[in-house]
This record gives sequence, structure tokens and C-alpha cells, in this order.
Amino acid sequence: MKNFFIKMFTAHSGLSSKRVCGFLGWLVCLFICIWCTIYVIPAPEIVQLLFICSTSLLGIDSIVGIWYKKNKND
Repeated sequence: MKNFFIKMFTAHSGLSSKRVCGFLGWLVCLFICIWCTIYVIPAPEIVQLLFICSTSLLGIDSIVGIWYKKNKND
């Protein structure tokens, strides 16, 4: 577990903190939607913003990768 967090916050380690946070946010939104569906209650309005933010975190990591210069030795 310690190595997971070290890799997540280390640059160019293959594990992106943006992707991890985006995926966790997406899972939380999915849980909230399923919970509200089962108990037939309206979802809080913040869920929509959380969906947008977590989806953006997942997509932004791919877009930012365009500008990284890779070494030929990697």
C-alpha cells in the first residue's frame, strides 16, 4: 500500500494521481446513484458536479500527456 501512494505522487511513475482520483470520484458517484435508486430518493445536486469533475480528471490526464517529451532511453 505504501508503494502505491509513493508511485501515485511520483512524476512519470506510470500511476497518475489524476486517474486515481477521477476513478475514485466516479465510483463514489456510481454508489450514490445506485443508493438513491434503491431507496427511491432524489440524488443530491452535488453529484452532477462530482461526475463532471471526476470525468474531467480522467480525461485531462490523457490530454496533458501530449506535451510530455519522452526520452529515447525510456
